[in-house]
Amino acid sequence: MKKIIAPILLSTLLFSTFVLSTNQKEAQAANATAPSDYYSSINSTMKGDTLKVALYNIIKGHTRIPYDSLEPAMKVTDRDYNLSPLGTDDDNPYIVTLYADYNGDKSTAIRYGDSCGGYNTSGNQIWNKEHIWAKSNGFATESKPAHSDLHHLRASDERCNNLRGNLPFNTVSQHTSSNAVENHYKQKTDNYRITNSYFEPRDSDKGDVARALFYMATRYYNGDGSNSALSLTNGTDSSGGKWGYLDTLLAWHEADPVDEFEAHRNDLIYEQFQHNRNPYIDHPEYARAVFKNEPLVEPDTLTNLTYTGNPTKTSYREGESFNSNGLTVTATFKKEDNSTYTTNVTEFVSWSPNPLTKNTTSVTGSYTFGDVTKSITITGLTVSSLDSIKISGSPNKAVYDEGDIFVSTGLTVYAKYGQDEVDVSSTATWSSTPLEKGQTSVTVTYGGFNAAYIGLLVKEKALSTNTITFADSSNDGSGQISTATANKKMMNGSDIASVTAINNVYEGKTGLKVASKNAGSLTISLKQSTYVSKIVVRAKKYSTDNTTATVSTNGPSSSTFSPQSELDDYEITVNASITTITFSTSGKQRFYLKGFDIVSGSGSGTDSITEWGVSYLHIGDSSFDGQGTGLCKSNDLYKYAKVALFNLNSAESGTISKLQNDSKYSNEYARYLAWAKACEDDSPFINTFEFVSNRVNSSINIESNSTMIVILSISSISVLAFSVLLIIKKRKHQ
Repeated sequence: MKKIIAPILLSTLLFSTFVLSTNQKEAQAANATAPSDYYSSINSTMKGDTLKVALYNIIKGHTRIPYDSLEPAMKVTDRDYNLSPLGTDDDNPYIVTLYADYNGDKSTAIRYGDSCGGYNTSGNQIWNKEHIWAKSNGFATESKPAHSDLHHLRASDERCNNLRGNLPFNTVSQHTSSNAVENHYKQKTDNYRITNSYFEPRDSDKGDVARALFYMATRYYNGDGSNSALSLTNGTDSSGGKWGYLDTLLAWHEADPVDEFEAHRNDLIYEQFQHNRNPYIDHPEYARAVFKNEPLVEPDTLTNLTYTGNPTKTSYREGESFNSNGLTVTATFKKEDNSTYTTNVTEFVSWSPNPLTKNTTSVTGSYTFGDVTKSITITGLTVSSLDSIKISGSPNKAVYDEGDIFVSTGLTVYAKYGQDEVDVSSTATWSSTPLEKGQTSVTVTYGGFNAAYIGLLVKEKALSTNTITFADSSNDGSGQISTATANKKMMNGSDIASVTAINNVYEGKTGLKVASKNAGSLTISLKQSTYVSKIVVRAKKYSTDNTTATVSTNGPSSSTFSPQSELDDYEITVNASITTITFSTSGKQRFYLKGFDIVSGSGSGTDSITEWGVSYLHIGDSSFDGQGTGLCKSNDLYKYAKVALFNLNSAESGTISKLQNDSKYSNEYARYLAWAKACEDDSPFINTFEFVSNRVNSSINIESNSTMIVILSISSISVLAFSVLLIIKKRKHQ
């Protein structure tokens, strides 16, 4: 027996505590720094273990995030805010990866959605969580606090992560694994190095690595009652919580000072997640005082910022970033004894505005050291304004199932500055929203302008069912299970989903028991956003408990059902693209969750092809027997509609027949004939060879202040296929 449950409006989504709006999190930490009293217990007489213990007392007791819930947090902390500014790519931002320098260019950078749980042997660019302090040395199991401490967890290219393994850090004299490293990362200019004993990261990562290890050796110096006691040494023993190589790490710490990304990440972890800070990022001077027992020396004071030379480049286009080549920026510092010295800080200067805006004639460079910021101004710049953007080419893929993400390969985006056109494909942002059935266009954005590519075929996705079943257990349900255990209990469906959050869920004799002290819940995350038509839950009540269970998704609604004494199916209507499913109960009631079906797709997957094809006949035309025919003729829209329809006839046999014979499309058929007549085409169904044997590469631009619509044909079909099609059509019209 199947029970149909009507959806009810969702007032609060039950989801991971850490999966909040990226914009909200970033806004709250945009100007975050350590509170003025955060290090008030530290005084200048402290050093060595005394200072270490004092710092431990400040940073201990942080809010621990379960290991399986870390990725949503790292979506915020490790986001590349240069490539993915707030308000763009919020659902799937580019990320900064440790060790491998993929960032700075969208064509090579890794996105948050390209994550995985293990090593990908196919060589694709994906990331996973790197424990800078190897988890095998002190906290191998996920239940240990250090295992999920964000201050030493970074997003890393998974291949680099795998090559590093659990090697300690030190200087390596030669690249002894050049095939694995240099050949895989040809675009890298600063390769890491590796031997059988040590791992040396890129120069720009060395300080980050050192300060993460200093934090771990302070936060867990005594094991914190659960982990092994962690310590940094200069010896070769890297076991039992010992780690090296201390002198090298101190040198790296000083050679690669704290940068904007590292300081910002420290703020985000403190403000939004763990609520503790890395003292060695806030106060680099603590490192030698703690680990070398040297007197705590107050940091030098920044007193001035100057520059020499002239910028090599002074003419820019709107949206470009200022290039400091030709300039040398020098900072002046004052020591405790009032003596001064200067340092070249050109690479650490932040320039504003960035990117450059139209009519900009000067930029300001700022450098911050401690609590002091100094600035310089560079004048004499010219910035050409962006007039519009346009799209050229044809996508390699034009046919999609609903719920797919558009792939722009094959298309080039150009920014127009007066008569100049610049290829901006690598920095333009295409819509990443899942495609909907019948959708024909997708939008790209650059510099505040939009352009739409029209010519997609988004098909109705055929129904398919993935089943997830939780195993029976022979125990009495007295022990709470972990998310890892829950994942192991998935007999089917583990390839499409995993457990990411669990609260008061136990192993039971019939599946999983969702219990409740205050509330019980189990959250399942799909491996990718999926269009789900319905969820069929198999459940039964626990003992005599009469509970109302809730099924929530990340869509606009949730539904409830009341489990009965016998195991039964409960159908939940979804009809939305989702990434998470949460099963929950309230009060002190309980129920058994045996499993559930995820039914994706919305139908047969065929009819929408024809519906998409005839939509070409409506482009720029509100009345096919009026002005529309003239517009069609003048802009060659009829040609594109014709090519698209005959391409479609190959994809779905009988498309033209449906236009001719199905009353559902009679208006579109008449429209097509009217357009043919206006374009002086006496044989609209058989005179097509000239169009389909040559790919239509020209484009039609309809420009406005902020939008350009570019209409392009989809991929041409082979001459042979259309030769057969033409014979059939000729016979039908004899």
